[in-house]
Amino acid sequence: MKKVLLAGAALMLVSGIASTASAAAVTPGVVLTGDARVRMGYKNDAYDFNDSNADGSQTNMDSRLRLNIKGTAAGGAYAFARIRMMENFMGDMDTDISQINSQTQNNIWVDQAYMGIPFNDTITLEMGKYRSTYGPLPLTYNFFYDDVNSSGARGIITVGDVVINPFVEWMDEAQNATFTTVSTIDRTEDNDEIRFGGHVKAKINKDWTIGGMLGYQVDNRTENTGRLNTAGTAVIAADMNEPNEGLFGSVYVNGKSGAFGLVGELGVTDGDMNGFNNWREDGNWTSRSYMTTFGVVPSNNQIYGDADSIGSNDTGFGGYVFPNYTIDKLNIGLNIGFTQNGFMPDRAFGFVMLGGTDNSWITAQQIGATGDWTWGGLVVSYQLNEALKLTGNLVYADINPWEEAGDGPGFGTAAATSANTVALDSAWELSAVLQYTISKGMDVYLSAGYLDPSLTYINPNTAPLAEDAAFGALTRFELKF
Repeated sequence: MKKVLLAGAALMLVSGIASTASAAAVTPGVVLTGDARVRMGYKNDAYDFNDSNADGSQTNMDSRLRLNIKGTAAGGAYAFARIRMMENFMGDMDTDISQINSQTQNNIWVDQAYMGIPFNDTITLEMGKYRSTYGPLPLTYNFFYDDVNSSGARGIITVGDVVINPFVEWMDEAQNATFTTVSTIDRTEDNDEIRFGGHVKAKINKDWTIGGMLGYQVDNRTENTGRLNTAGTAVIAADMNEPNEGLFGSVYVNGKSGAFGLVGELGVTDGDMNGFNNWREDGNWTSRSYMTTFGVVPSNNQIYGDADSIGSNDTGFGGYVFPNYTIDKLNIGLNIGFTQNGFMPDRAFGFVMLGGTDNSWITAQQIGATGDWTWGGLVVSYQLNEALKLTGNLVYADINPWEEAGDGPGFGTAAATSANTVALDSAWELSAVLQYTISKGMDVYLSAGYLDPSLTYINPNTAPLAEDAAFGALTRFELKF
């Protein structure tokens, strides 16, 4: 907690010093912008890979509308809010849905609401609920820290071509605790979960940018240990608030030299922080290890483990490089990367069938999930004209499957380890994306992908299963105004 107070004091001190030179006056007012999206997609055979009873194609359509409201005072201070509406699959929704703050079941909700205070042309302080992206690429494409939910305070310090972002953020505030078995203690002692650190991005010249971030998360919440009943069939008390504390960071580069280009990033997360960047809920209910409780492996060969949705046993690390070469309107590149020891990249990273969940609703498998990954992908794009771009991917991924509870985040409960006896061992992806600009601010993306999987059998008694391929196609309309 002392570290957090020091970090917060540093932000305040910097702001106080900066206030000696006020930012230039601006025209006050309110600006309304936003975006809308409609997606129509098809998936074959439920993406089960193994010819299970879940086979059956899906054809779905969903939509959303987001409004950005920014109000600016005469002195330059501002407030920003983003309102999301009707973010759901199509259906009869004439009546208001009662579930509040849900990304899938609410008509209207807010995911950003913060205040910004420019002290001068160099330093701005933002406080409230915001989203953070620290990486070399535009929003929804970064490897480590992309569009991450944040609540707290961050600085925007610009010195020439260098931008510095110190931050202090509350991941779980004790005064908001809802679990009655531990909330009284946490509220009284103010046992919070807090993240603090900094990000630096520097433009070396007009062609090259480097950057990195380093942070630490403290978790003072009371852990509640659960156990199974004597028959091993039901949870008497559930695990909650398993510690998610430790170091995390990344370094990255993005640039070009003539026709040659390079993008790359390397990330590391403490074992208790593996998967923290994947929009996972940090208040955890999990069952305790069956083997720890009874000293035997359950007869169904499933592992009932300490499956904290964030965190695993070992320090995780991963990275990728994307060297590429441009010939006129053609760009050819090779995306090569790996994940190790439970490390998971941000959901934004990936291709069409492998990874890229933020952009590809037809994704079959998130990169880094279910095992330690190594992949290589040939990526070829051609800009036919200003309005039309075509990208093709040929990707091979090799996966070393997790086998025991704690090998990776969220791995250990029966629901999370249905692949304990059968797991994805490798896969080939062939996919393409066509982007067409219909009009200024209105784009359509047509994507399709084929995934050919290979399975491994952790349990030698498992009967061989059919290795079903996965196919998906998606049309995505995006409007920005």
